[in-house]
Amino acid sequence: MPKLETPPNRAPASLQEYAGDKQFATTLARGMELLRCFTPEQAVLGNKDLSQKLKLPAATISRLTYTLMCMGYLMPTEHYGKYQLGSAVISLGHPLLAQFTLRRQARPLMLELAEATGGSISIGIRDRLAILYIETVRSFDKRIYPLEVGTSHSMAGTAIGRAYLMSCRPPEREALLNQIQVKTPQDWHRFGPKLTENLLQYPKYGCCVSVGEVFPDVQAVAVPLGRIDRGELAAINCSFQGRALDEVWLRERIAPQLQALARQLT
Repeated sequence: MPKLETPPNRAPASLQEYAGDKQFATTLARGMELLRCFTPEQAVLGNKDLSQKLKLPAATISRLTYTLMCMGYLMPTEHYGKYQLGSAVISLGHPLLAQFTLRRQARPLMLELAEATGGSISIGIRDRLAILYIETVRSFDKRIYPLEVGTSHSMAGTAIGRAYLMSCRPPEREALLNQIQVKTPQDWHRFGPKLTENLLQYPKYGCCVSVGEVFPDVQAVAVPLGRIDRGELAAINCSFQGRALDEVWLRERIAPQLQALARQLT
């Protein structure tokens, strides 16, 4: 009797580099990628939505959502067949945030700078090809765009993402830039020229900026923090919304204050 061939490992589309890797738990990866589909903008999703996003059969999605709901990572909504994240997701994040003891030291200093500049101060680490905020403070609450612990933003398009890249060793930085070009070509097309310009100008200015690139009325300046708790590379930014865009002002007036704060934290 001929030996049946083992079907290929169907890794999620976002993790195709692991396709065929026998050590890679495909079902687990699919479940985790399913949870990542939920965002503040799309907080409620159904099996059909998830099937389209993950490019997986409806039957597979149904098993995943049922299992995650049984475990508390998803919960049903008042709309039949729709789900939202469950409270168990929070229990995963809290132990991680608790390990970043720098947050407690940084918060009063960040608030002082936020009040002095009228901006928002955030510390970010890498989440794949995005920057994830692990601490953020602001001088006032009038904000349209998301600015909370746990929110993530483009690495290529943001000042904090570019400052993170400058905290990397050259081989790591080159690898991340290659990944951005291959995995998020839309980001590279949109932000690549300014990203490259920022990295080239970093030795001169000691900071990175993003001026109206992600949101038309948001500008920011950022500097690397180097390695913080858990050996994670991090960066810190100061962002402003709703004031005249001014790259020179960011570099000459705000960057020195942010650099002084970074020195205090490291």
